[in-house]
Amino acid sequence: MLHPRYKYMSVSALAFAALAFPAAAVSTCELSDGLPLDPVAFNQEVAACYNSPTEIGKDARLEKQLIKATDAYRATDNEIALVPLGSLEEAARIHAMDMAARNYAGHTDKEGRGHLERVRMLDRTVLIGAAGANIAILEGQHDADTLFEALRHDPVNASNMTRDAFTHTGIGIAKANGRTYVVQLFARVDGRLEAPMPVQVAGPADIKAKFTEKGVQPVGWRLTTPEGETVARGYGASMTGALAPGQKAYLTFDMARNTQDYALRGPLVIGR
Repeated sequence: MLHPRYKYMSVSALAFAALAFPAAAVSTCELSDGLPLDPVAFNQEVAACYNSPTEIGKDARLEKQLIKATDAYRATDNEIALVPLGSLEEAARIHAMDMAARNYAGHTDKEGRGHLERVRMLDRTVLIGAAGANIAILEGQHDADTLFEALRHDPVNASNMTRDAFTHTGIGIAKANGRTYVVQLFARVDGRLEAPMPVQVAGPADIKAKFTEKGVQPVGWRLTTPEGETVARGYGASMTGALAPGQKAYLTFDMARNTQDYALRGPLVIGR
């Protein structure tokens, strides 16, 4: 069970470079060629697709109804309700829209990015200890009950819905090609950075993170490339390694609880 108290940690990490996104670099939603690989452009196009009218239908009302249905299902298993998280909703909806626009089905997009990678590109503060995802694609238009039953029909999906490890959720729905695309994301949020981490970073500085569970011991942090190479580590006032300009890496906090070691996954960053 997670506790509501927070533990503060000051860690030598990357300077929050004064970052201004390039003005109007991506101002329209053009999903036919996929979302950009560049993290800055990715976030800009997600915002354009999320907030602007598109040929792909959206349904925020159905999304909320599915969250309520999931919470009701969790209650039958004596599990607490999930907290909606904006970045999970954004990542879920943009993946549903991308599948609809390019007519495919899968947890990864055609560029090979998974759900957690999309969340880590979008969310600049959250630290995730566990994550899961459900997908359903149905022919035609349907109400929330039908969509929920389609999701729950799969045993793995049903297990995700009632896992006590998850604390937060987000659902995205897209309608196109005579189909309804549903993506349901789950996460256990184990901490947050006190200040949002910019997409572009440089140099050492102090940042603070707060952790949800009492009794955990932060071991340090690392920056790891998408290929799995650790390029920088830090704790306290010390830091080894650095990001090269334009290099992508994921911020990860290494934690310890008694004899158990585990990782909290933070934002994707690129070197300045």
